[in-house]
Formats: sequence, C-alpha cells, structure tokens
Amino acid sequence: MMNARLKRRLVFSIKYMIILFMLLVFFLPIISMFLVSLKSEAEIFDYSTGIWPQNPKWSNYVFALTSINYLRYLYNTVIVSVFYTISCTFSSAMAGYAFARFQIRETNLFFTIVLSSIMIPYIITIIPFYLLIRNLALTDNHFLWLIYGISGAPFMIYLFRQFFLTIPASFEESARIDGANRWQIFFRIMLPLVKSGTVIAAMFAFQWTWQDYIMPVLFLTAKTTTLAVKLNGAYVDVQQNILYGPLMAGVFYYIAVPVILFFIFKRQIMEGMLTGGLKG
Repeated sequence: MMNARLKRRLVFSIKYMIILFMLLVFFLPIISMFLVSLKSEAEIFDYSTGIWPQNPKWSNYVFALTSINYLRYLYNTVIVSVFYTISCTFSSAMAGYAFARFQIRETNLFFTIVLSSIMIPYIITIIPFYLLIRNLALTDNHFLWLIYGISGAPFMIYLFRQFFLTIPASFEESARIDGANRWQIFFRIMLPLVKSGTVIAAMFAFQWTWQDYIMPVLFLTAKTTTLAVKLNGAYVDVQQNILYGPLMAGVFYYIAVPVILFFIFKRQIMEGMLTGGLKG
C-alpha cells in the first residue's frame, strides 16, 4: 500500500515538474522582455550586471506612453480589430451554419474549396487586393476592416461548421414547427448554442488583426496606423539608435490586451476546445 501511494506521489511530482518547466519555457520571453523594460540602455548592454535590473527604471513605461501618443495608436488598433472581429465572426458563423445544414450536391465540393484556400499564401493575393482597395478609394479608412471581414476566414468557417454539427437537427425542427424562419433559428437558437465557439472564433479574429502588420502598413497613414506598425522604430534617440528599454515597455503594453482578453474568456475557450470537434 505504501509503495503504491509513494509511486503515485512520485508520478504526480514528475508530471508537476514537467508542467512547471513547460510554463517556464513559455513565459521566459515575456519575463525577459519585462526585465529589459526596467533597465537603462547602458545596463541592457552591460552583461556583468546580470539579468535583474539594478535600479528598476519604471519611467520607461511612462516614456513609452507619452513619447508617441500611445493611446491614439492603441485606439486605432482596437477599432480595426473590433471591426474585423465582428464582421468576420458573424459571416464565418453564417457560412459554417450553411455548410453544416444545407445539404445539396455541391456542399462538399464548396467546403473543400473553402478549406483549400487556407493553403494559398497570403502574400500572393496582397497585390491584387491592394489594387482593388485603392480603386474603391478605401485606403486610410478603418471601415475597410469591417468590409474585409465580411469575406470570412476559412479556418473559422470550418470551426463553426464543426460546432453546428454537434447540435441535433431536432432543435431546428421544433423551432420551425413553432413558426420560426431560418434567420430566427440561426440568431435565436443556433448561435447562442455555440457561444463557446463564437468566443474562440472572435479571439482568433481579434488576435490576427491585433498583430497584423502588412495591411496597416499598406492601407493606413502615419496618423491612422496601428501599434504593430508604429512600434517598429518608434523609440529611438537623436542618432536613430533603438531605445530598447522603452521599446520593451511599449511591447509589454501591446501584448497586455490579448492576454487580458484570454483570461476573461478562458472558460468559454476551454469549453469550446473540448466540445468543438466531437462530430464532423
């Protein structure tokens, strides 16, 4: 009995140590970035001081906010991310619902075409896409992301299709008997039932837009651009040398928003990951 109990404790301890090691590896870049953000420029390049800041320079965080009007570019980033997230999530949900419920002869063919578009490199389509947006006079306009999101995303369409396939068709049949039309069934019954999947899809869409560099640098100007573009070369001295302390502080602010959103919606995200692929 003692040997079995000792063996279980030993296995548990080993698993716990492996998890702690993986967490350390995952958070090591963030910890390193935070420590560098508290150092002066001289201390960053003085390797004899070690990894810990001798005199933490919290003024780097104040400088990161005030030197480039950080809040304005944060606002731009939030606006384009929210616009794309809303339109892309709902358009992908409708497409995924159509693929899950509208069974016609060409359904599988169309779904295969949608999935295969994931394999097309984004950079191949960026030039014709830029020419199209320029001809439509939509450059330097945040509403471009609202329109762009209507096309949906192949991965999110696949994700919603898998979620909708887990819902019994009897739910829709009962609603149809009660007089509900297709739109009422989708928005009042089906979409609320895949709330976890909607949160996951919205988080993906938000993260894609939040970290996107190519579209803002192509379609937005210096005043309307996002943090992903502005942080590139924003913190420099008079000789154009990079100020790594304020830069790391600015990047720490930059990654804080997606991390906070993840912890707010982590329950829905974990539920969606456990239930989204049960049927397909």
